[in-house]
Amino acid sequence: MITPYNLIRSARKSLSIQIDPSGNLIARAPMRMPIASIERWITAKKDWIIKHQIKRSNTPQRAILSELDIRDVKKKLLEYIIVRVEKLWEWKGLPKITSIKITKSERRWGSCSAQNWLCFSYRLSEYIWVNTLFIDAIIIHELAHLREKHHQKSFWELVYSMMPDYENVMKNQNTIE
Repeated sequence: MITPYNLIRSARKSLSIQIDPSGNLIARAPMRMPIASIERWITAKKDWIIKHQIKRSNTPQRAILSELDIRDVKKKLLEYIIVRVEKLWEWKGLPKITSIKITKSERRWGSCSAQNWLCFSYRLSEYIWVNTLFIDAIIIHELAHLREKHHQKSFWELVYSMMPDYENVMKNQNTIE
């Protein structure tokens, strides 16, 4: 039996699937691709679909915040992040940080610019009372970019030297400490 899905056709050359935040399957396909081909491909991806739908169902849904709420959240998170960054930064003697900002990013937890600006998503505020180790892992990841501006072996060695349990913390981000 084929998994229920929403089909979006467009001027594309290949098929893709995604699981939306509600756990629904979305298939994107070329305009003229036959339904039978699409459904065979979805059937072949059944294990991936089930795995990611389960993962989505275990992910807490986030509240929709007003601009004022986001501004307050960003301010409080910045205060928290600055303290944690200073503590973790001094511990490893990393290059100087130019600035620390909280962004409205929905797609990434943090970033480090070539000028050593550290940016963190306001969404990290969801973890302050639940899993501060996850926030530390994000901070450590970005601090490592102060020295290593890539994701090659030396970068990961630095990350794991600062947080040996990094991988486990990232895998269990929705776990309460």
